[in-house]
Amino acid sequence: MDNRKKWASPGSPIFTGTRKVENLKISLISYDKQDFSFSEIESVEDLPGRIVESRVNWINITGLHDTERIEAVGKLFGIHPLVIEDVLNINHSPKCESYNDYIFVITKMIDLNRDRSMNIEQVSFVLARNYVISFQEDEGDVFNVIRERLKNNDSRVRNSGADYLLYRLLDAIVDNYYMVVESIEDKIGAYDNMFLPGHRRGSLRPVYQVRKELMKLRRAVFPLKETIHVLEKERGNFVSHNTYLFLRDLSDHLRYIIDSVESHRDMITVMIEMSMSAESRKLNEIIKVLTVISTIFIPLTFIVGVYGMNFNPGTSKWNLPELNWVYGYPAVWLIMLAVAGGLIIYFKKKKWF
Repeated sequence: MDNRKKWASPGSPIFTGTRKVENLKISLISYDKQDFSFSEIESVEDLPGRIVESRVNWINITGLHDTERIEAVGKLFGIHPLVIEDVLNINHSPKCESYNDYIFVITKMIDLNRDRSMNIEQVSFVLARNYVISFQEDEGDVFNVIRERLKNNDSRVRNSGADYLLYRLLDAIVDNYYMVVESIEDKIGAYDNMFLPGHRRGSLRPVYQVRKELMKLRRAVFPLKETIHVLEKERGNFVSHNTYLFLRDLSDHLRYIIDSVESHRDMITVMIEMSMSAESRKLNEIIKVLTVISTIFIPLTFIVGVYGMNFNPGTSKWNLPELNWVYGYPAVWLIMLAVAGGLIIYFKKKKWF
């Protein structure tokens, strides 16, 4: 935890992430059934004059490092300081909170980098009667398809309220989860070949990396389901009946993603257990061979030890009389070979190797 965050009083606007854009950017999309406009806002103070009360207004803010301007946006729209604090805390779990004049939602937007690794960014929303404010850490998002739809007079989003716009933004984030899940599924399919019979097993490091990605995805998806559930409860307040039906469908999509994440996590666990079992089985085979070899040589070592004793047979007839026997040496060899052969035959019958 950032020390500034640790010792700060509740509601303090402290950004807990890293700066990802040069300057804070504010864009405004204002629309109704007939008209659509897009503009870049230079200053926070210019926002009130650009918002049209009779339209739906989507205010997108990129760059959370400029805490003073983020705080100014909060004061301009009457957003509680605790909400601004949560907006700037990028390590927050997804959640939904209801206030008198607005609803506050935190989500995790997940995209894939060029190397197919996951990029997680926190996106926060404030939904009011005629506007939606979105707060992003970095430029680039999954909302371009919605921006294009907003240009079409006949699109559903142009003919609906701010609550439906929030639903479409959340739906775009959830739809991107499908792509992330499919990418993880492809990786699991590729790594699963390592555990086929006769296939050379490689390092488990990429498998552990996939498990780490699944844990991150799980932390983003599981709380979001409860977030959507809380948002559904706002039916009749900030959420219309029509949008409620779409939110319910969004919950079904999340349920499918959650099931997929759990299924993939189980597969990764099985793969790791299979690898550990294979290594254990291989080690057992090695130990078994070494044990058999040791067992064969134990009686041979005993015979060699007996005839390695330095007792003079000339002193007593009981002192290793075989040393004076003409066939003593080959006889010992025959005995040792017979003992070794007998043990090998015995082990074969017992199927110990």
